Amino acid sequence: MKKRRGCVFLWSAFAELDLRTRKLCLGHHDIQKYRHQSDTNHNPKTVPSYSEITSRPSVAFKCYVIASMTFIWTAYTLTIKSSKTDVPQDMMYSSTSVVLCAELLKLLITFAMFHKECEFDNQRFSEQVNRYFINAPKELLKMSVPSFAYALQNNLDFLALSNLDAGVYQVTTQLKVVSTALFMMLFLGRKFSARRWMAISLLMFGVAFVQMNNTPASEANKKRESAENYIVGLSAVLATCVTAGFAGVYFEKMLKDGGSTPFWVRNMQMYSCGVISASIACLTDYNRIVEKGFFYGYTEKVYAVVVLLGVGGLYISLVMRYLDNLYKSMASAVSIILVVVLSLLIFDNVFVGSYFVLGTICVVLAVLLYNSVNE
Repeated sequence: MKKRRGCVFLWSAFAELDLRTRKLCLGHHDIQKYRHQSDTNHNPKTVPSYSEITSRPSVAFKCYVIASMTFIWTAYTLTIKSSKTDVPQDMMYSSTSVVLCAELLKLLITFAMFHKECEFDNQRFSEQVNRYFINAPKELLKMSVPSFAYALQNNLDFLALSNLDAGVYQVTTQLKVVSTALFMMLFLGRKFSARRWMAISLLMFGVAFVQMNNTPASEANKKRESAENYIVGLSAVLATCVTAGFAGVYFEKMLKDGGSTPFWVRNMQMYSCGVISASIACLTDYNRIVEKGFFYGYTEKVYAVVVLLGVGGLYISLVMRYLDNLYKSMASAVSIILVVVLSLLIFDNVFVGSYFVLGTICVVLAVLLYNSVNE
């Protein structure tokens, strides 16, 4: 009975979140328009679906989604760090299994939210899923592009870290902010003023400085093994930046220019490909998973990581649909700063130096400067 009540409460929370999010997406003019329609139809709670919302996001919605994403990413980083603290290596859980669970959670939530958008009409839901999801292999193939691009990015990250020291990697990987802006100009036709380019540059350098704060001096200054390894590592990290920028902007374009395909169906397509990619990644831990079990080492903290990673992915979709990739980069930058500050209170091995202070100032100035321009 308690479990059933818990499930009902969780679903009610998602339903309320869905309702409030769609209301926040609307400006004052649109709210009055839909309120008038609701009064005419004697249905005061009518709220348009995601696919019907075409107005510019309100300031309240921007603040809501950025604050929520920042909170989730901060909580996710701290929780995953805590889940690995003081845990013996032979008791450690499989990170690939966590990613797969998170992708499955995202997929389940998107199905549930689309079912709600269909007003819990099973026949309508079935028809829509068959039309836009099952019988639309071309659309599914389109959404497989960013999914497998992210998978490629993960492998490139591993190659880069294997051939570069952490300091060089953390600084050069911030070039993805610039690559994202360039892909937005190429794919979305965006044009940035000189002030916004200055904000983008400040954000890139700010995050780089904050990341340098976390790099031990002994590791950052160690000699490179060979020039060949350095070139391989640098090539990998540059490819990572290009791949990350491309995947993010491509996903944003598909969500914004999705045609008649509903918002939640686009997410179904994306996360279905994500499940396939994550399942393939689990093959790297095949022997360990078979020997010890899929959920070996899972604790309450690990399950919290799965939930935060899953819900965080949905908020990324909201940002892509109603804002843009650069807002996501800003939320990520603020989250990194919050993680360091909160880690001072939770963990012992955290150092805050001049790089962190300088990076924080750059990030704050970048956010203020970027939002001071209406484009």
